[in-house]
Amino acid sequence: MNSRVQVSYQPIIDIEFSGLHLIEASAGTGKTYTLSSLMVRIFLEKYLPRQVIATTFTRAAAAELKSRIRARLVETYRYLETKRSFTEHELITQAEQEPDLLLQHILKSFATRIAYACERLKLVIDQLDELFVGTLDSFSQKLLREFAFESGKIERAQITDDAKTYSRQLIHDVLREWIQSQPQNVIDALYLAGELKNVDSFVKLVEDSLNFSSAHFKLPEKPNIQFEQLAQLKQLATEIDLSLLENYYQLDGEHYKHVSGTIFRNGAFNKLFSECLPQLLQVLTQSDSILVFDGSMTAQRELVFKFLGQLADQKVFKKCPAEISDGFYQHPCIQQIQQLFGVLKNYAEQFDQLHIFLKAYLCVEVKKRLPQVLQNKGETTFSQQIRTLSEALKGEQGQRFAVFVQARYPLILVDEFQDTNQDQDDMLANIWRHPERYQKGCMIMVGDRKQAIYGFRGGDMLTFLNAYKDIQAKHGREYKLIHNHRSVADLVEVVDALFQRQIDFGEEVQYDPIRAGTRPHPVLIEQNNHNPHPLRWLMLKDKETEAQQVAWKIRDLLNQSHAGQLYFQKDAQTQALNEDDIAVLSRNHDGLDKVQFELERLGIRVNRPSKRSVFDCTVAQDVGALLTAILHPYDEAKVKRALISRLFAMDLKQLLQLEQTAEGLSQFMTGFDSIRELWSAQGFLVAWQQCLIQFDIWQNLVAAQSKDNERVVVNLRHLTEILSQHSEKYSGAQNLYHWYLKQLSSPLDRDWELERKLSSEAGVQLMTIHQSKGLEFKIVFLLGADKPFRENNKTLNFSTQDVVQPDSSQTLTQRVVAIADKTYLNEVELKQHEERALAEQNRLWYVALTRASHRVYALLQDLDGKSVSGLAFWKNRTEPFQHRCCTDEMVLEQIPQAIHLAKQTSIIEIQAQRFPEQRFYSRGKTSFSYLAQHLKHKAGTDLLVSQSDDAVLAEDELDLINTAEAISAQPIDWIKSNFPRGTLAGNFLHEIFEHINFQCSDDWVSEIRRRFKNDYSSLWQDLLNKYNESFPEQEDAENLLYQSVAEWLKDILRTPLDQSFRLNQLQQEQYLSEFPFYLALSDRVLAMTRIQQLFAEYGLNMPELLEARSARYLNGSIDLVYFDGQRYHIADYKSNYLGDDLADYRSDSIAQSMSLASYWLQAGLYLVALHRYLQVKMQDYQIEQHLGGATYLYLRGMNGEAEQGYYYWQPSIEFILRLDAILGYFAEDKIA
Repeated sequence: MNSRVQVSYQPIIDIEFSGLHLIEASAGTGKTYTLSSLMVRIFLEKYLPRQVIATTFTRAAAAELKSRIRARLVETYRYLETKRSFTEHELITQAEQEPDLLLQHILKSFATRIAYACERLKLVIDQLDELFVGTLDSFSQKLLREFAFESGKIERAQITDDAKTYSRQLIHDVLREWIQSQPQNVIDALYLAGELKNVDSFVKLVEDSLNFSSAHFKLPEKPNIQFEQLAQLKQLATEIDLSLLENYYQLDGEHYKHVSGTIFRNGAFNKLFSECLPQLLQVLTQSDSILVFDGSMTAQRELVFKFLGQLADQKVFKKCPAEISDGFYQHPCIQQIQQLFGVLKNYAEQFDQLHIFLKAYLCVEVKKRLPQVLQNKGETTFSQQIRTLSEALKGEQGQRFAVFVQARYPLILVDEFQDTNQDQDDMLANIWRHPERYQKGCMIMVGDRKQAIYGFRGGDMLTFLNAYKDIQAKHGREYKLIHNHRSVADLVEVVDALFQRQIDFGEEVQYDPIRAGTRPHPVLIEQNNHNPHPLRWLMLKDKETEAQQVAWKIRDLLNQSHAGQLYFQKDAQTQALNEDDIAVLSRNHDGLDKVQFELERLGIRVNRPSKRSVFDCTVAQDVGALLTAILHPYDEAKVKRALISRLFAMDLKQLLQLEQTAEGLSQFMTGFDSIRELWSAQGFLVAWQQCLIQFDIWQNLVAAQSKDNERVVVNLRHLTEILSQHSEKYSGAQNLYHWYLKQLSSPLDRDWELERKLSSEAGVQLMTIHQSKGLEFKIVFLLGADKPFRENNKTLNFSTQDVVQPDSSQTLTQRVVAIADKTYLNEVELKQHEERALAEQNRLWYVALTRASHRVYALLQDLDGKSVSGLAFWKNRTEPFQHRCCTDEMVLEQIPQAIHLAKQTSIIEIQAQRFPEQRFYSRGKTSFSYLAQHLKHKAGTDLLVSQSDDAVLAEDELDLINTAEAISAQPIDWIKSNFPRGTLAGNFLHEIFEHINFQCSDDWVSEIRRRFKNDYSSLWQDLLNKYNESFPEQEDAENLLYQSVAEWLKDILRTPLDQSFRLNQLQQEQYLSEFPFYLALSDRVLAMTRIQQLFAEYGLNMPELLEARSARYLNGSIDLVYFDGQRYHIADYKSNYLGDDLADYRSDSIAQSMSLASYWLQAGLYLVALHRYLQVKMQDYQIEQHLGGATYLYLRGMNGEAEQGYYYWQPSIEFILRLDAILGYFAEDKIA
């Protein structure tokens, strides 16, 4: 800490929004309150929300911060509104009496502009959605998308949630390549020695190394193993005669009594010469020498290698005559053993070194190849995205990019700054801490170095320290929050006194004294005393009873609460202590598992954050079985598996009884088949919801009483949501099904797949210290508070080195990462790693001890008081820690008997409210296609069943197929009869009409050719194949086809419509193609029944339509709106196939088709939309004079003759106005 830097303790008042600022916020000091207050000042004094960025560590923290900012803005705005009428002097006087520092500052600063401050805050609140509050990862994604051109990263990549799969695949590929490049005898030796393992054994190591991709990775030297000497050992092994040493190693040998019993216990010396050495020598002499490194010989090798060290130190014998010991040490046989096994030991060390090299090589190669693999897939990860952004900010072009970003976002607030990794800090420094520009913007960094505890996932104190030095070098200002508002005053005092016994936490982290804040807390009353001794040491007599003592103590506390002896009091109100007020924290999950077992055994509720994948539960397997049955509805075995699940509440006995019935499984098979068809037609979610309803699955799940009913229901809803979301990515039932099966086979720990919290989850909260960061509990138990620290599963070693920056010639401390192995690391590197690990442990226990608001129980196990780990790092200093607010808690000798509150039952009279006639639905939009989408499944089924063409129909089209074998009296042209059907063909014709000139046909053929070739090649190929089959003798078929389509267009445009008007009479300024509209509806449920009754009243009958309860807008696109010189009309192109005869396309046939397909509704809606449009656009609009009718053009039947291929409908003015009134106006409802 630089004492020359002036520190402010009131950042809310003192901060100025330019340059660099670092706010160190200790635990519980009101950091979020400070940040939200600063945001009010930022918006009021300098910047608008769209110019500001706020980042934090997690999405949950970001959501909380944004809500707190909004709440603080609204609170300030309402406060200032009450002061609008105050004079300047009255405002100054009010400021001096105001305890809120923010309001005090605003009143003083805006005493002469209070009205401006109110209006400014109102504007800011209205624009607050433009404020970005998120994680650094999501911010980097935003920058790369928003500044794609400036960054040079134009290709957009999707964030993958399966990064570990890519890592595993790369490990597999790199490992395979490496093995293939090595000599076979090296691979054999590694495999025999157990050093060549499968991919899974390397995954954790590689993933850990990827978290520190910016650090320097120390690559060990690859050993050059020569096997020639190993082959020569066979001869040497045959020359060794162990019988010459029998006097020394035989139990009845002459010199055996002189062998050191301390070093060779329990006959180990005899075992060495009678078992281990003979076995090794036998392998060397009778087999391939390389087999001596087989895993089955590991124990023997280790004993012999250890014996070589004892020989070198001459520690084999206890005190004995020199001639005896010298005779052994200088014995030719011993000399041969030393020579032989010295060579073997050297080989073993080389194999170990090669294994270390392999692990380092995998880390380096995966890091190098992963970006390219992700890029090829069009994907990226958050960490890779940050790295990409950091690289884009380097160089001359990168600085131009940084200037753009800083100009767009001149102020950034970085929360949890102590947890940023090197890539993130490089990105921030290149934009907001650049030496030439840092004064042009503002960077506010907020964090607490004492809470930097995420080193295992990339956080590094060295990154913070380097950034801190950079801030100091650029004259940044430093602020500290020193008032703990989380904890009661006595607890703050005793914890502060404990930490001040050793203020140096390690890694340049110093503890600053903390005072109690002003936040009022309810008082914890125990035995009529005000929270005596908030810090309590519970010294265990037996460390194995830790979980039991915690459970017993929690029951004792709850018993006191039930007896009215332990409660919280605030003013005149009291609240009993319950399970939710207690938390148990541990460094690892093992301790929590034991406590959970003991608590549940006592019947005490437990609340523990789930780290289990939803794909790992039984209901996920049942959903997989149900999906299998839906996709294979007539596979009896698959159907049976689906039925014997909780989803159907059926056991084996019930299934056997079902098979004995006449109907058997047929009802389920038929049901599954219909759901499969629905899935294909309308998508997964519609089909899945139908399945859940049709088979009463929700009711089946909770049919039997079970404590996990809520968990099962929540998991099924979770799985439904996941499948629905991924159905958009994995189109097609089979793709989604196989993706789901893959998740079942390999569940991961991705955030979106972890089991969700239950509404009923309550009880004693169990979590690791890492999980508890940022949280607050009334009473906290700390497990293993003085347990010795051991680093388990250590994969990497962290050290540092000083490097000189080439551009600035400044010395910078750099992080060095290496494979954790003592054989090639020096003492300095090992010591630096140990110091780093211990310093992080000290910070971890600081976090643990600052979670409680009222009381802490720290469980100790070191009866001698010699431990220096955990809280003992501060407690067991030169003299025992003593303070008036701490005490030693007595160990409970027996289990407390549970005291239960007497249940008071009272009959409460319940009266149901009247069921509302109108219900709330969220606003949505609908269309004619949605309202009538069921028609192709309900209407005309008997006609459609014999359809020979499998083309998918367009959304609003319904073909009628006449299956009667009859010769057409007047057939339609070949092109009209054989032109493909379905959505693709309809889209083609619509696009042609949208782009051609109705009056000039010169460019029609080229436009038709271009559309076919560029956008509709499959459609063209189908049409061309049909033509060649029908006219095999024709030459130049392609041009003839183009001409046929062009002639068809001419027929359509020259067909006389209403009053003999033809479309080819239209000038280009007289019509609009593909006219889109949004029709506002009333803020009520769309009255489809009334609409259908209106059409029936005018003799227009249609099938029943779908409901659209949430619709508040109706959108659509009118194919053609035209002006014939008198009125405005609409036209709609239909490629429906009604038959091969011209008679099939006369007015009566078309009217029947329109009724079946509900086109009357479409025409009515389009005319209402045109009516509303003309009302707005025409100054003297009269509906009787200006609104025309709707023409439905059945293109296949139009041949240029009147009354052929179209239907013109002009409803009465009364009809249009009544339909308009039923649809309603959203704006009118709001005004009313």
